[in-house]
Amino acid sequence: MAGFNSTDPQELAKAAIERTQRLARLREEMTGLRGHGESGDGRVSVICAPNDPLAELRIDPRAMRLGSEELSSAVRAAARAARQDLDAQVQRLTEAEYGTDTDPLAALRNADQLMASLKETQHMFEKAGRDSQLMMSELKRRFG
Repeated sequence: MAGFNSTDPQELAKAAIERTQRLARLREEMTGLRGHGESGDGRVSVICAPNDPLAELRIDPRAMRLGSEELSSAVRAAARAARQDLDAQVQRLTEAEYGTDTDPLAALRNADQLMASLKETQHMFEKAGRDSQLMMSELKRRFG
């Protein structure tokens, strides 16, 4: 893949397009993910989706005999397990697309790292712009 380390504007544009396409593919794949979890006794099960933390909730009729606090605890345990399952699936998808070295989601979890990355990208584009202007000025000077 073309890198953001280049100063060639075409290479930078190509790298940006490739990164955008990869993120779009990843986002599309994530929409179909479902995390599954259940309580320790299996009487409560939860399915969560990336945009719906409680997409499905199933409570076995036997669980209705539990006290409210026990039932609440079972629902929370199932929801936590479902979320952990979904997070693991997202991690596997991300690693499959980007490898373990460049996880774009990790940058979102670390605000300082994200800001540093954005500033670095901005500086690269600014340098490419300045280099392009210098080249244009040199061409105008030489060819009128």
